[in-house]
Amino acid sequence: MLAGYLALLVALAAGVLTAVAVTFGTTWTVLVVILVLLWLFVHYVLRRKAGAGQQGAWINRKRHPELWQMVDEVAEIAATSAPDELRLGPEMRAAVREHGGFRCLEIGLPLLGGLSASELRAVTGHTLALFTATSVWESRLPRAIMLPYRLITKPQLRARHDQAEQVAISAAGEAAAKSALTRLPDLDTAWRRFRHSAAQVTYQSRTPDLVQRFNASLTPSPDEAGPAWELLTEPDKSLPYLQRQLFEELGPEHRPDPAGNDPGPAGEAHDETETKTD
Repeated sequence: MLAGYLALLVALAAGVLTAVAVTFGTTWTVLVVILVLLWLFVHYVLRRKAGAGQQGAWINRKRHPELWQMVDEVAEIAATSAPDELRLGPEMRAAVREHGGFRCLEIGLPLLGGLSASELRAVTGHTLALFTATSVWESRLPRAIMLPYRLITKPQLRARHDQAEQVAISAAGEAAAKSALTRLPDLDTAWRRFRHSAAQVTYQSRTPDLVQRFNASLTPSPDEAGPAWELLTEPDKSLPYLQRQLFEELGPEHRPDPAGNDPGPAGEAHDETETKTD
């Protein structure tokens, strides 16, 4: 169905270019093509290069076997290949990226403070299951292009999410899965607010305890399991080290206005080709 949708888009684009050529002449047609190509270049080349430096904190399999074991077990439950690489990122989300057959799972460091170990299993399962069910073209094409397709295929997308939720339940149990997937939107909001308020003191003094302080600011999870950071080996030592690697990305997302007019939290651009948890 996706191939038919893309073919329809190509036909519509060809029709628009033909209409422009007939109405305004060849010069305007060439100008439109150039503008489209420039937009594609900025979107696919420059934006990807700009984000290439944000690689996250690499998680050594030998150094953190429990976290890797959790990922391997959940990948098996999701009936997909385990990632080749595991990294921690600065956002309240989990994401899978695959290039040339090399698969990287990025788990947001804030998830380690916002979720229990069981809830993290659920989110990881949900993420891997959605990634497996989503085609490469669907995940990489711009949102503006894919929006009509997603509206047309809404029942199929809902079925994917239902299947991903079942994987989350199989990985962590029904209570932990429902708790994690229900709490994620509120946790994301809480994390962004935290980064703009309490986090600023930590950022300025360079004390790497953001995740622990964030956890202390939350209402305790209904799950009795400990915080997800306990999956790390010697978390008291590992967390400060990992947070230092993400120092610039974990700091506040804006500086206060010099005149004292703080604009408040900036909006977040969510690129959900990578983020598979909705």
